[in-house]
Amino acid sequence: MSLNKLVGGDCGGNNSLVQLTNIVSRDASSAHSLSQSDRFVNEFMAQNSQVPQTFNMNALLNNIPEVEKPMAKPVQAPMTSVSPYSSQQYAPWLAGPSSSFMPAPMMPFQMPYQHMQKPIAPSNVQIQYVSESELQQTSVQSKAQEYVNSVKEDDELAYNQFMSFMKKISAGEMHFGETLEAEQRQANKDKIVEEMAEKYKDEWAKLSNVNDYWNTEAANGIAKEYTFTEGNVMLENKSALEIGKERLKMGDVPGAVLCFEAAAQQQPDLAEAWFLLGTTQAENEQDPLAITALKKSLELDPRQLEGYITLAAAYTNENLDKYAYITLTDWLKASPKYSDLIPQDINPQNMNLKELEAYVTSLYLKAVQLNPSEVDPDVQNALGVIFNINHQYDKAVDCFKAALMVSSDNAKLWNRLGATLANSDRSEEAVNAYHEALNLEPGFIRARYNVGITCMNLKAYKEAAQHFLVALNQQLKAKGMFPNDSSVDNSSSTIWTTLRMVCSYMGEHDVAKLVDERNLSELNKFFEDS
Repeated sequence: MSLNKLVGGDCGGNNSLVQLTNIVSRDASSAHSLSQSDRFVNEFMAQNSQVPQTFNMNALLNNIPEVEKPMAKPVQAPMTSVSPYSSQQYAPWLAGPSSSFMPAPMMPFQMPYQHMQKPIAPSNVQIQYVSESELQQTSVQSKAQEYVNSVKEDDELAYNQFMSFMKKISAGEMHFGETLEAEQRQANKDKIVEEMAEKYKDEWAKLSNVNDYWNTEAANGIAKEYTFTEGNVMLENKSALEIGKERLKMGDVPGAVLCFEAAAQQQPDLAEAWFLLGTTQAENEQDPLAITALKKSLELDPRQLEGYITLAAAYTNENLDKYAYITLTDWLKASPKYSDLIPQDINPQNMNLKELEAYVTSLYLKAVQLNPSEVDPDVQNALGVIFNINHQYDKAVDCFKAALMVSSDNAKLWNRLGATLANSDRSEEAVNAYHEALNLEPGFIRARYNVGITCMNLKAYKEAAQHFLVALNQQLKAKGMFPNDSSVDNSSSTIWTTLRMVCSYMGEHDVAKLVDERNLSELNKFFEDS
């Protein structure tokens, strides 16, 4: 067994045992007086400080005559591996600058000792050779044993820390360099694990119950509190609620949103303000904000039945199916006509998604059967949402059409019918339904956006882009309420992202840059002229 770590230095440097001698000597020189134990330690170290040194590779090679130098091609240092996972070959595929997954470079090649010929050294260079047998653990053990035997009768030294250390070496229980390095590595690992556990304990707790966390509203970007637009000038207007209603009739959905935000801030306990804010944000293609506002509205007044249906549709758009089902159950509870259908001994919160789907569907089918000769548009609307969630689009189409037989002037129903038709690959029929919605409410931004999506599916990219621009221009109207603040931007990031996709499909990469800059005026010019 080689003890190169203990007595062999790298390239002629001091070996570990000599370094230990230097440290002990340094500490001794700083003391005013030496105890008997310190003197024994120094004597031991002094006796063993002349351990033969390994040769210096560089000095040795420099003194080899030219005729004896190997003719092999010089190796560059460091020489990197030719692994197929080299970062130079696959740089475009790297996800980031991290090197933790890079192959480690190969170290410079070193010639084995046994292949070297004995060099001819100049007279002024002394070279010592150390055989492997002289560097065995037994040599160190014997030296340690000599020291132990020499001081075993000395009570002062018998139980000190250094004595214990030497006894372990003499008994072969400890390998000096290897043991310390292994202990240090393990200590470092333990410290890193402890630090990581402390730093990320909250994240570990969340991930310990993945299903519960990632299906929550918070994980899906739904805030508990509504985030209002800063600098809203309508806050100073006490008639903000009525002005918002007027703007909504005129088709100015973004302007109505700002008015309803002001009204909700002026009267935080006014359920109507929150309800109008939530339903208008849903039309404005802002479902997360709509959800927060509608929840606040229903907390203040659970009797607002339309709020439950709109909230369930918003949850569906955000892929929060469980919340949508529970909201539809709450609608039945709040309805005087159907509250008796809800069993008192069943808690929907404890059901999994499949059980909840079957439970809610059966409740609404019972609601239909209560009066089969009369069409309740709210029940049919809710059933349409349910069948959209479970992708039974043909049934959902039938439900929305039934509801429209009674409420043909409901733009939201026409939009939901159009979306359902589009989802069932009936794009041309979907366009007709969207047009009905826009005829009723020209400022219905969600319907306008949906028309653009349908045009994309039909590969009519220019028409799709034009519809998206109409929606963005409508949202831009809200900037007129902030004449002194050009930074206000209430436009939908979803619409901008989809518009950029359309530009890429068209091969208009320069135009896509205008989308990145949100340069609406230049985009308008391009698509007007094209």
